[in-house]
Amino acid sequence: SLLTRAQMGGWPLVLLVILHGAKESLVRSEVDGDVAKAPASSSPSTEKGVSFNKTERIQYILAKVAGMRENRTEFDGEQWGVKVIALLQEAEKHGSSEATTVMGDLHLLGEGVPRDFAEAKTIFQRAADKGNPEAQLHLGFLYSVGLHKSGLKDRDEQLSLLNYYFSALGGVPEAQMVLGDKHLHGYGVPKSCNAAIKYYSKVAQKVVLHHSEKTIAKPIELVRLSDDKARNNKLEETEDVIQYYQHSADNGNADAQVALGQLNFYGARGVAQNTRLAAEYFRAAAAQGNAAAKSNLAQMHIQGLGVEENNQTAFKYFEEAAGQGDAAAQNGLGYMYLHGIGTKQDHGKAMKFFKMSAEQGNVDAQFNLGAMYFAGMGIDVDYGAALQYFTLAGHQGHIRSLFNLAQMHMNGLGTVQSCPIAVKVFKSVAERGQWAQVLSSAHKNYLRGEYEAAFIKYARAANQGYEMAQSNVAWLIDRELGYSLKDMHSVALEQLLRAAKQGNVDANRMIGDHFYYGLASEMPDYKKAAKYYSVAGEQKNAHSNFNLGFMHQHGIGLPFDLHLAKRFYDLALESSADAYIPVQIALLGLQIHKLFLQCKGFWEGTSSTSSATGTGGSGDNGGTKSEKSKRSSKSSSQDLTLTWEDVLLLVACGLLAVLVFFRSRRIT
Repeated sequence: SLLTRAQMGGWPLVLLVILHGAKESLVRSEVDGDVAKAPASSSPSTEKGVSFNKTERIQYILAKVAGMRENRTEFDGEQWGVKVIALLQEAEKHGSSEATTVMGDLHLLGEGVPRDFAEAKTIFQRAADKGNPEAQLHLGFLYSVGLHKSGLKDRDEQLSLLNYYFSALGGVPEAQMVLGDKHLHGYGVPKSCNAAIKYYSKVAQKVVLHHSEKTIAKPIELVRLSDDKARNNKLEETEDVIQYYQHSADNGNADAQVALGQLNFYGARGVAQNTRLAAEYFRAAAAQGNAAAKSNLAQMHIQGLGVEENNQTAFKYFEEAAGQGDAAAQNGLGYMYLHGIGTKQDHGKAMKFFKMSAEQGNVDAQFNLGAMYFAGMGIDVDYGAALQYFTLAGHQGHIRSLFNLAQMHMNGLGTVQSCPIAVKVFKSVAERGQWAQVLSSAHKNYLRGEYEAAFIKYARAANQGYEMAQSNVAWLIDRELGYSLKDMHSVALEQLLRAAKQGNVDANRMIGDHFYYGLASEMPDYKKAAKYYSVAGEQKNAHSNFNLGFMHQHGIGLPFDLHLAKRFYDLALESSADAYIPVQIALLGLQIHKLFLQCKGFWEGTSSTSSATGTGGSGDNGGTKSEKSKRSSKSSSQDLTLTWEDVLLLVACGLLAVLVFFRSRRIT
């Protein structure tokens, strides 16, 4: 059901009250493999007496190639590429610029053909000359990175921007996101919240409308490469895990049956999508009284996915599961009462079941309550209450709630009008479109060792404003995975600065590393490094606080101060339990450092207190210039000459520091 209000401030406010069961994201790709079969011959004429025109043949080829690319493995080599290119060349002869664009993408990524940026650019240009907006998107990317020639020095921001604009005019959401991000932050274009919201709202509306269809969304699984635990984990379930579920399900385990039902329904974790098989698993679990299985079956019957569309059957399953306290079923029952589906319309009962479900944290119910309050369905209009429920669901990532929140902030309904908040929320919705699958695809390339392809895909997404992609691009460059072109560290720094603007705390730490080690410049800049470490440290980044402690301990870019060094080491430990061992080692080293300075001061007959505390300088508080110069000269010559007495003294100080350290730990 689609509810609309009159335009406010030039923008329509769209509210979609749509049922979802246990899951919220549903975009259908290929259900049960039920795809119309088309002839495999190169001729579009006939096969088995069935006639196919050029358009049908092109559509078939593009669908087949998309499936081949989706299911490609690292074992698919030259022959795979020959078959794909042959199909695309046939479609191109029939006049398909889309096939030409796909061919260019294969050359760009090196899928089945040798990677050739110049050839990719030529092919993209051929498609772009025919007005293909996807090809213009790819050209915009090539010009932005300089891959069309020999690297960064050949970047052409003007041509990149021009192609992105044409692609956006052609309705390509990725190009619209690129321009939205550029206008939001002022990257090469005037900074304008209104311009950014114009692009992001268009993409967000596409996401919402796509999710309103009777479709199943393929889950978007995101991996941050800097995460040591997640980086090398495959997105697919292992065969052993699937076999375990299968064995348990065959033995009547209802939970395993539900789990397999959901994996088959969504086509997740490497399991092929099969809604009919999903329904069989759900029926088996429902027969044992499993409420979640009943709720899933009801949802499938309402949408007619994998089963016959039947509202009465759906109502029956929802009613049974709701009686067992299942939140998704309570929401489903409320939805059916709200719209009179399979039962008499009753807004009061709808509100009752929505509230029961919402109290258990069900996001769909929270959204539906917000929609009822906004539209005044059976109750008085209350924008404040609507905003509250949309916010609750939005915090859990509910797409329609986020979209409505953005609309309300943009139009000042139930809250103060705010373009910055609205564009931020619109951006969040836009990034949940199926084009985000490129991030999952890039991670698969990484796991296969195809670092160049992973880099290109992450770099594309980074241009679209995905913070995770920006940090992943920098991570790959810093480890020289993907491309080792000259000045690539400057690209890494650029992406980290963008990621930091979007709130990535660890990006500030990585920026600090770039300045500390001089990765993006000829010389290290310790003061800038300390600046970014401080920004990250204030947000409890353990690594950054540890680095600040080290810099204070050795007077690198910061005043030499052992007390502050200990303070930052302690802060690192407070920020993360994983920092325990390195912090303990650092504190031990700090004790040794302090005792060494005390012993050295005693040995030289100078004050040990000032040397040990080091409050911002050398600790020298008096004397004429000549005296200071003599002492400095003497100290320097002694520092350069290490006698056997110094060695013995250092060993003694070290043993004493260990003793003091462990005794102090025992006392505390």
